[in-house]
Amino acid sequence: MADLNVYLTTFNCGRKPVNIDYFSHFLFDGLSKSNPLPPDLIVLSLQEIAPIAYGFLGGTLLTPYFTRFTQAVADAARNTFSNPNVFYHEPIVRNAGMTAIMVFAREEVWHRIQQVESAGVGVGLWEMGNKGAVGVRLSVGGSGADSTTPFTFVAAHLAPMEPEWERRNQDWRSICENLVFEPSPNNQMT
Repeated sequence: MADLNVYLTTFNCGRKPVNIDYFSHFLFDGLSKSNPLPPDLIVLSLQEIAPIAYGFLGGTLLTPYFTRFTQAVADAARNTFSNPNVFYHEPIVRNAGMTAIMVFAREEVWHRIQQVESAGVGVGLWEMGNKGAVGVRLSVGGSGADSTTPFTFVAAHLAPMEPEWERRNQDWRSICENLVFEPSPNNQMT
Protein backbone atom coordinates (compact mmCIF):
# COMPACT_ATOMS: atom_id res chain seq x y z
CA MET A 1 0.00 0.00 0.00
CA ALA A 2 1.22 3.50 -0.77
CA ASP A 3 1.83 5.94 2.07
CA LEU A 4 -1.24 7.07 3.95
CA ASN A 5 -1.05 10.44 5.66
CA VAL A 6 -2.98 10.43 8.97
CA TYR A 7 -3.52 13.55 11.08
CA LEU A 8 -4.58 13.00 14.71
CA THR A 9 -5.67 15.61 17.19
CA THR A 10 -7.51 15.76 20.49
CA PHE A 11 -9.85 18.45 21.76
CA ASN A 12 -11.82 18.96 24.95
CA CYS A 13 -15.04 20.75 23.99
CA GLY A 14 -15.87 21.82 27.53
CA ARG A 15 -19.49 20.67 26.98
CA LYS A 16 -20.09 23.48 24.48
CA PRO A 17 -20.47 23.61 20.70
CA VAL A 18 -17.11 24.13 19.06
CA ASN A 19 -16.34 27.58 17.67
CA ILE A 20 -16.11 26.68 13.98
CA ASP A 21 -13.92 29.62 12.93
CA TYR A 22 -11.47 29.21 15.80
CA PHE A 23 -11.17 25.42 15.45
CA SER A 24 -10.77 25.52 11.65
CA HIS A 25 -8.15 28.30 11.87
CA PHE A 26 -5.87 26.24 14.14
CA LEU A 27 -6.74 22.67 13.07
CA PHE A 28 -3.79 22.14 10.76
CA ASP A 29 -1.16 24.03 12.79
CA GLY A 30 0.74 20.74 13.20
CA LEU A 31 1.41 20.48 9.46
CA SER A 32 4.42 21.85 7.62
CA LYS A 33 3.95 25.58 7.06
CA SER A 34 5.99 25.65 3.85
CA ASN A 35 4.17 22.89 1.99
CA PRO A 36 1.18 21.51 3.89
CA LEU A 37 -0.11 18.30 2.37
CA PRO A 38 -3.74 17.40 2.96
CA PRO A 39 -4.03 14.37 5.24
CA ASP A 40 -5.72 11.28 3.83
CA LEU A 41 -7.38 10.64 7.20
CA ILE A 42 -8.18 13.11 9.97
CA VAL A 43 -8.98 11.65 13.39
CA LEU A 44 -10.54 13.87 16.05
CA SER A 45 -10.49 12.57 19.62
CA LEU A 46 -13.15 14.59 21.44
CA GLN A 47 -13.88 14.88 25.13
CA GLU A 48 -16.86 16.54 26.82
CA ILE A 49 -18.52 16.76 23.40
CA ALA A 50 -21.81 18.19 24.76
CA PRO A 51 -23.69 18.81 28.00
CA ILE A 52 -23.89 15.71 30.19
CA ALA A 53 -27.54 14.90 29.42
CA TYR A 54 -26.99 15.19 25.65
CA GLY A 55 -23.89 13.02 25.82
CA PHE A 56 -25.72 10.28 27.68
CA LEU A 57 -28.85 10.39 25.53
CA GLY A 58 -26.85 10.72 22.29
CA GLY A 59 -28.51 10.29 18.91
CA THR A 60 -29.87 13.41 17.25
CA LEU A 61 -29.09 15.50 20.33
CA LEU A 62 -25.40 15.26 19.37
CA THR A 63 -25.92 15.94 15.66
CA PRO A 64 -25.44 19.73 15.95
CA TYR A 65 -22.19 19.23 17.86
CA PHE A 66 -20.77 16.81 15.28
CA THR A 67 -22.03 18.97 12.39
CA ARG A 68 -19.97 21.91 13.67
CA PHE A 69 -16.80 19.79 13.58
CA THR A 70 -17.62 18.60 10.06
CA GLN A 71 -17.99 22.22 8.97
CA ALA A 72 -14.76 23.21 10.72
CA VAL A 73 -12.81 20.45 8.93
CA ALA A 74 -14.28 21.51 5.56
CA ASP A 75 -13.40 25.17 6.23
CA ALA A 76 -9.89 24.28 7.38
CA ALA A 77 -9.25 22.19 4.27
CA ARG A 78 -10.54 24.94 1.98
CA ASN A 79 -8.42 27.62 3.69
CA THR A 80 -5.20 25.63 4.24
CA PHE A 81 -4.49 23.72 1.05
CA SER A 82 -3.73 25.26 -2.32
CA ASN A 83 -5.66 22.48 -4.04
CA PRO A 84 -9.35 23.48 -4.18
CA ASN A 85 -10.32 19.84 -4.82
CA VAL A 86 -9.52 18.59 -1.31
CA PHE A 87 -12.77 17.22 0.09
CA TYR A 88 -13.45 15.01 3.08
CA HIS A 89 -16.30 12.54 3.10
CA GLU A 90 -18.91 12.63 5.86
CA PRO A 91 -17.08 11.29 8.91
CA ILE A 92 -17.29 8.00 10.72
CA VAL A 93 -18.60 8.99 14.16
CA ARG A 94 -18.90 7.12 17.45
CA ASN A 95 -19.53 8.31 20.97
CA ALA A 96 -19.83 6.75 24.40
CA GLY A 97 -21.29 9.28 26.75
CA MET A 98 -19.26 12.45 26.52
CA THR A 99 -16.29 10.96 24.64
CA ALA A 100 -16.37 10.83 20.85
CA ILE A 101 -14.25 10.06 17.83
CA MET A 102 -14.64 11.36 14.30
CA VAL A 103 -12.68 9.90 11.38
CA PHE A 104 -12.65 11.92 8.17
CA ALA A 105 -11.31 10.46 4.92
CA ARG A 106 -10.44 12.26 1.74
CA GLU A 107 -12.85 11.35 -1.00
CA GLU A 108 -10.16 9.30 -2.80
CA VAL A 109 -9.49 7.22 0.33
CA TRP A 110 -13.11 6.87 1.45
CA HIS A 111 -13.90 4.53 -1.43
CA ARG A 112 -11.08 2.21 -0.32
CA ILE A 113 -12.29 1.89 3.29
CA GLN A 114 -13.56 -1.57 4.20
CA GLN A 115 -14.65 -3.47 7.30
CA VAL A 116 -15.59 -0.55 9.54
CA GLU A 117 -16.04 -1.52 13.19
CA SER A 118 -16.60 0.59 16.27
CA ALA A 119 -16.66 0.25 20.03
CA GLY A 120 -17.39 2.29 23.11
CA VAL A 121 -17.09 1.82 26.85
CA GLY A 122 -17.91 4.07 29.77
CA VAL A 123 -15.71 4.38 32.84
CA GLY A 124 -15.69 6.77 35.76
CA LEU A 125 -18.55 7.26 38.20
CA TRP A 126 -20.69 4.09 38.01
CA GLU A 127 -19.17 3.52 34.55
CA MET A 128 -21.88 5.83 33.16
CA GLY A 129 -19.76 7.38 30.44
CA ASN A 130 -18.75 10.72 31.89
CA LYS A 131 -15.31 9.27 31.18
CA GLY A 132 -14.54 6.46 28.77
CA ALA A 133 -13.22 5.47 25.39
CA VAL A 134 -14.48 4.99 21.86
CA GLY A 135 -12.76 3.42 18.92
CA VAL A 136 -13.01 2.99 15.19
CA ARG A 137 -11.32 0.14 13.37
CA LEU A 138 -11.16 0.16 9.59
CA SER A 139 -9.19 -1.34 6.76
CA VAL A 140 -7.97 0.66 3.80
CA GLY A 141 -7.63 -1.22 0.54
CA GLY A 142 -4.44 -0.98 -1.45
CA SER A 143 -3.63 -1.57 -5.07
CA GLY A 144 -3.71 -5.39 -4.94
CA ALA A 145 -6.90 -7.43 -4.80
CA ASP A 146 -6.14 -8.78 -1.31
CA SER A 147 -4.12 -5.82 -0.08
CA THR A 148 -5.65 -4.02 2.91
CA THR A 149 -4.09 -2.26 5.86
CA PRO A 150 -5.97 -2.23 9.18
CA PHE A 151 -6.10 0.84 11.42
CA THR A 152 -7.48 1.18 14.93
CA PHE A 153 -8.05 4.60 16.47
CA VAL A 154 -9.09 5.05 20.10
CA ALA A 155 -10.18 8.25 21.83
CA ALA A 156 -10.15 8.19 25.62
CA HIS A 157 -11.13 10.58 28.40
CA LEU A 158 -9.79 9.65 31.82
CA ALA A 159 -9.84 11.09 35.33
CA PRO A 160 -7.91 14.39 35.62
CA MET A 161 -5.22 15.55 38.01
CA GLU A 162 -1.97 13.93 39.06
CA PRO A 163 -3.27 12.28 42.28
CA GLU A 164 -5.87 10.32 40.25
CA TRP A 165 -3.25 8.09 38.61
CA GLU A 166 -4.59 4.93 40.28
CA ARG A 167 -8.10 5.66 38.97
CA ARG A 168 -6.71 6.30 35.47
CA ASN A 169 -4.82 3.01 35.55
CA GLN A 170 -7.97 1.18 36.69
CA ASP A 171 -10.02 2.88 33.95
CA TRP A 172 -7.39 2.07 31.32
CA ARG A 173 -7.52 -1.58 32.31
CA SER A 174 -11.32 -1.54 32.09
CA ILE A 175 -11.12 0.06 28.64
CA CYS A 176 -8.66 -2.59 27.42
CA GLU A 177 -10.87 -5.39 28.75
CA ASN A 178 -14.24 -4.03 27.59
CA LEU A 179 -13.67 -2.14 24.34
CA VAL A 180 -15.17 -4.74 22.01
CA PHE A 181 -15.31 -3.84 18.34
CA GLU A 182 -18.42 -4.76 16.35
CA PRO A 183 -19.21 -4.29 12.68
CA SER A 184 -20.91 -1.01 11.92
CA PRO A 185 -24.27 -1.06 10.13
CA ASN A 186 -23.81 -1.19 6.36
CA ASN A 187 -20.05 -1.34 6.99
CA GLN A 188 -20.07 2.45 7.53
CA MET A 189 -21.08 4.98 10.15
CA THR A 190 -22.27 8.52 9.84
